[in-house]
Amino acid sequence: MPVRTGSQFPYPEFRKRHAQQRPAPIVWQWENLAKELAAAEHTQYGTVTLAAPDGDHQVVPGTSMTFQSVRPGERTTPHTHSWWHLYFVRAGFGVVVFDETEETVELSDGDIMLIPAWHVHHFENRGSDGDLLLLNMSNLPQLADLHNKFSKEYASADPENNQ
Repeated sequence: MPVRTGSQFPYPEFRKRHAQQRPAPIVWQWENLAKELAAAEHTQYGTVTLAAPDGDHQVVPGTSMTFQSVRPGERTTPHTHSWWHLYFVRAGFGVVVFDETEETVELSDGDIMLIPAWHVHHFENRGSDGDLLLLNMSNLPQLADLHNKFSKEYASADPENNQ
């Protein structure tokens, strides 16, 4: 990539470029979300991400909101990353495993959990009666904008055996 020469402009112009309209409230009706979730592909990292009417996935600046569904008897791959997650358990039962310490925490409908950046974790749905449905808020868009989006997956649940 070639180096380019920058330019400048008056500060009042800078302020005008960053003036914003006050955003309008947005509602996502559960009936519509439930239909989309039922029809969508369930990947281990997410199923449906909320978006503004214009399609922007940053519904709050620098953050995103994604539904993740873990099917009965399934688990996600142990992984770690540079962004945090704030999880809301929307439905179902399961566990989150913090692989470095092997600590397991049971999750059920209504629980809220923060996973700070760089904690190796995965989810398991050990039941047979329905999906573990998680809504997660993260700062992944912020880190992607800063070119600081890093992650690592592990072949086994023991990070020490994945060097």
